[in-house]
Amino acid sequence: MTYALRRILITVPLLLAVSFVVFALVDALPGDPAASRFDLHANPEAVREWRAERGLDDPFLVRWARYVRGVATRFDFGKSYARDDPVGKDIGAKLQATLELAFCALGLAIAIGATVGILSATFPRSPIDYAGSLLALGGISLPVFWLGMLLWVLVSDVLGFPYRSGRAEAPGFSTGLILFESVVRLRFDVFLDQARRIVLPALTLSTIPMAVITRMTRAAMLDEMGKDYATTARAKGLTRARVVLKHVLRNALIPITTVTGLQFGQLLGGAVLTETVFSWPGLGAFIVHDGVEARDTPVIVAGILLVATTFILINLAVDLCYALIDPRVRRA
Repeated sequence: MTYALRRILITVPLLLAVSFVVFALVDALPGDPAASRFDLHANPEAVREWRAERGLDDPFLVRWARYVRGVATRFDFGKSYARDDPVGKDIGAKLQATLELAFCALGLAIAIGATVGILSATFPRSPIDYAGSLLALGGISLPVFWLGMLLWVLVSDVLGFPYRSGRAEAPGFSTGLILFESVVRLRFDVFLDQARRIVLPALTLSTIPMAVITRMTRAAMLDEMGKDYATTARAKGLTRARVVLKHVLRNALIPITTVTGLQFGQLLGGAVLTETVFSWPGLGAFIVHDGVEARDTPVIVAGILLVATTFILINLAVDLCYALIDPRVRRA
């Protein structure tokens, strides 16, 4: 309990530090925020009133504290400079779309990467090991946007299965996690439609974390297999599968869990290319098109802050998992 409480308490100042850095970096961008709201011939008095209403003339620390208080107490990310709409209204749905895509991609990466890594470590310098190394090299080397277009052409034109981009329609659903909510609601028609739409972007996005997890699993497993307890277990007559899955894999889980948590953060930050190729209405595309291209500062700050916060919370969950994997961590 002390370990978990300590990790949670560390997260709070870390979130504040991240919000300060993000707010400061975006605030330092050149240009007047009023430029995204008014044209060159706007009434100067209207511009001054708009800046005063938004509090843009206040000192930096005052604006940052006001922003943090609004986010922490009301989930208020401010209003868009370009449209005057609350940013939180759109960004929550975009984040859920990205999370759904990232969870599916991470699930594929873990399932394939861990399996290939375990087999490669169990049969080193075998055809299985060489095939796993080739898979990892290809996953690291192939550009995501090129792979996405290649898979689209392969599935639609070569195999003859028409691919429908975007997300499925789900009227009446209470969350943006359509794939998962459809299972809870037993709406298998929506589930199948969403699964057909998400499989290609999820597979495309999963290639890099799949490669990293494969290599880390293989390295961690090989390191554990050379230790005395694994040799003793084999000498006692335990089967190879029992030694690998019950003893070696458990002791190799901490580095594998660490790299898996880091890869989830990479998925959130790197989803923009995949979302663009497959017309997936996620957070990455929202930051680029509605934030950066429109020079809409509140959208940029909210998007980056949400990605950073999600990354921190995922790593907090990874830290808490350490105590479940290895009880010795609780006494650290």
